Amino acid sequence: MPRRRYANIPAEHHVVRRCGYQVIERDARTNEVRGLFPAAMRLRSELNPPETYLSTNWLEHCVGTKSEQLKAIVAIHRAKAKSPLSLESGVAVLNAGRVLEIGTAHRRKLVLRHTPTINDASYARLSGLPLDNIDETLVASLAEEAYRDFILLKQVDALP
Repeated sequence: MPRRRYANIPAEHHVVRRCGYQVIERDARTNEVRGLFPAAMRLRSELNPPETYLSTNWLEHCVGTKSEQLKAIVAIHRAKAKSPLSLESGVAVLNAGRVLEIGTAHRRKLVLRHTPTINDASYARLSGLPLDNIDETLVASLAEEAYRDFILLKQVDALP
């Protein structure tokens, strides 16, 4: 399949969202992962300039098995990071079609577009989220969907 720059991600494909330690919901006693806080899928309006899209990576842009694809995407994130990524942070794999369905259910036209950069050929954007983060149920629905296929970096590193 040709991988055109700025192409929409096909509905049957997947995007990967990196989730920092602070957006992962954990059991207070055992530290076991219980879910993702909505902040994992919320635009950061406190940045200057504020975010207008969420950064993701197109899973199928990477070659190999799913394990190899995840390892490649994590390697990209590590190479771009200013400091080492916590092994207790993770990545969420979301089906592109499901993301668009969630948007439609919340009366939002979400768009997943491949927007490669010099340092990240698999880079993609999730656009169409409300810039003021007013739709908390949309953000929570996306976070819930993201948790369905979530894995910690230490688990990615242990994959065959």
